[in-house]
Amino acid sequence: MALVIPAADIQPNVLSDLAQRKTVTGESLMITRYEAKAGAVFEAHSHPEEQMGYVIKGRIEFFVGEPEERFVFEAGTFFHFASNEHHRSRVVDDCMVIDVFSPPRPQYLAETATSTSGGA
Repeated sequence: MALVIPAADIQPNVLSDLAQRKTVTGESLMITRYEAKAGAVFEAHSHPEEQMGYVIKGRIEFFVGEPEERFVFEAGTFFHFASNEHHRSRVVDDCMVIDVFSPPRPQYLAETATSTSGGA
């Protein structure tokens, strides 16, 4: 069954005064929309889930790998992090970023909209 949920119908998970996310999950993948203000920081981490993303607007600085390599992603940039790849980021200009995880990240499941929580 198709899942159609307007973003306005999804309760955001407020991460800080500068960042929030909205997440939808299916059986084997998860999509998350981050909105963050300049200065927001996402601490260094890694996870077993593969991650791909797209910067819709703004600019975000990523530090990837060990040793770290610096990248600046701007609106229109696609990116990919392999399973267990170390990364952290800092928002340079207010941004909106879409991340897709496969499989879904267990840490995010409690906050997600799913095909069993509504939609058409």
